[in-house]
Amino acid sequence: MVGKAAVTALIAVAVVFLAFALQDRLSDSGDSSSESAPSVSIRGLFPPFDPSETRYVSRCGRGGPLVAGRTGAGSRVAIGASRPRAGAFRIARDRVGPGYDFVLGVYSGDRSRRYRVRCLPADFPAWRFQRLRRLGSGLFVVAFRADPRTRPWIIVFDHRGVPRWWFSPSTRVLWAQILKDGTVAWARSFGDGFGLDPRMAIELRTPAARLLELARTRGLITDGHEFRELANGNVLMSSYAPAGGVNLRRFGGPPRTAAAFAEVQEVDPRGRVVWRWNSRGRIRLGETGRWWRNVLANSKSTGTRPTIFDPVHINSIEPRGPDELVISTRHTDAVYGIDRSTGEISWKLGGLETPQSLRILGDPARKSFGGQHDARIGEDGILSIYDNAKDRPRRPRAAFYRLHVGRGVATYLGQINDRKIKTSHCCGSVRPLAGGGWLVSWGDNPLVTGFDRDKRIAFRLSLPTSTYRAVPVPPGATSIADLDRGLEAMERHRATARPQ
Repeated sequence: MVGKAAVTALIAVAVVFLAFALQDRLSDSGDSSSESAPSVSIRGLFPPFDPSETRYVSRCGRGGPLVAGRTGAGSRVAIGASRPRAGAFRIARDRVGPGYDFVLGVYSGDRSRRYRVRCLPADFPAWRFQRLRRLGSGLFVVAFRADPRTRPWIIVFDHRGVPRWWFSPSTRVLWAQILKDGTVAWARSFGDGFGLDPRMAIELRTPAARLLELARTRGLITDGHEFRELANGNVLMSSYAPAGGVNLRRFGGPPRTAAAFAEVQEVDPRGRVVWRWNSRGRIRLGETGRWWRNVLANSKSTGTRPTIFDPVHINSIEPRGPDELVISTRHTDAVYGIDRSTGEISWKLGGLETPQSLRILGDPARKSFGGQHDARIGEDGILSIYDNAKDRPRRPRAAFYRLHVGRGVATYLGQINDRKIKTSHCCGSVRPLAGGGWLVSWGDNPLVTGFDRDKRIAFRLSLPTSTYRAVPVPPGATSIADLDRGLEAMERHRATARPQ
């Protein structure tokens, strides 16, 4: 357990031999002595001390153990700019503060190595990491608010469960990601459910948290469910387009009301809409099917429209080649392929059957998707879907399919589950990891699971509450060093902003 009350359970005393840390330098000097090198033990760090790892985090004694240790014969430790000393050492609470960092220098003769320790903020949320199998190096982003009374957190973890970057924004966050150029992006959230608050936007910030842009759809209030980069530099964004004169009497609703239809916009770097698509007239109201009871019970009011309903609820947009988009809509239990040139539905997977429906081959599920999320197309053309299995007789799953649209079928390729997850009402994601494997956020469950290339559980990250998505950082987009520099810049800004 890593947390304010139980960090000790994860952070054991690590005893390491400096011979391993200094092996490359010793070989350069021609030292072939077989004698054991001096040792040093350090506790209070996460991850546990390893001579090859130079960056650590710690509670710095606030809700966890002090950073402390002891040197062996022939070794010394310097804390910050202090003189190297042998024997026992500790970082006193009055020497460091939340959000600060310090350096430990470990010396053996005329050789030394520096280890940087960053003190977590005083209100940094608890987390627990269970590592079951080795997984290649990588980073991923989660966003959540641990308590309704506190601010949210955006945290970048590595595959060993170490927080490498964090920021606590002033507004609620639906989900976050790091873009290919290293920009940190997240969707503001105001709890309205489906894009009716004009403050909605995608915040784009540097790793130092400097605001670059508020990205928004044009002509409509932005919905935060999607911000998908394209190879041409444009982005796909989602919105909801309210429209009146909608008759819902046959579904148990009012005969004349308003509904929020899903809209997709492709926006170029200058903010111009170069393509748009709207679900009205494309996805029939009848396709909402079993969800009408929920939709009618969860209407919203705005300043201009007293009642508005959400019959579609788009939650992901994904390109499939240059000529097609794939969208997932929760309130139809279906994933759709959209022809970009005509706007017509090319195919449909799941939900109530239509002429465009694909027949699924081999899927053991007795019923189609249940409020699914995060439909994505991999480089191999495989469709991955986080199936919440909402009100279905099965567990939530990440399911995989091969599409054969010309033949009117989709072949089931398998699924992955975590036995700890029993239900999932909403949210969730499944994303591929660089080098193989998958990262799954289990919707409204406080758990993120990493799977290896053989779809075996490699790790579990337990959070105080759920994260809408868990998103891998694109390879080459940033590094631990880049993120560390961003944290340092934030610290300098806070230091200069403090009243003297």
